[in-house]
Amino acid sequence: MKNILKFPKKKKPFSNKFLDEVSPNAIGDYIKEQNPHLSIKAADAMALAIIYSTHLQLVFEEEGSEIDPCMEELDKYIWGTKDKGTLH
Repeated sequence: MKNILKFPKKKKPFSNKFLDEVSPNAIGDYIKEQNPHLSIKAADAMALAIIYSTHLQLVFEEEGSEIDPCMEELDKYIWGTKDKGTLH
């Protein structure tokens, strides 16, 4: 009998599955609903920040990394700052 289903030899890492299945719009809508004073643009931006922060944490866990950057450390990379609020 011939096999009908082919199962992947390697499972897809959960970090990738998470990105495939998470809904930024649904999260943005929820944030907006909980914080009516925010614009939808701000709520959507917060949703993306949460999603990618979660993705980063999952990747570190999957790779067994001991690095667990806090937002202040990430801000240095994102904004190119040494001190909070100081641009170079």
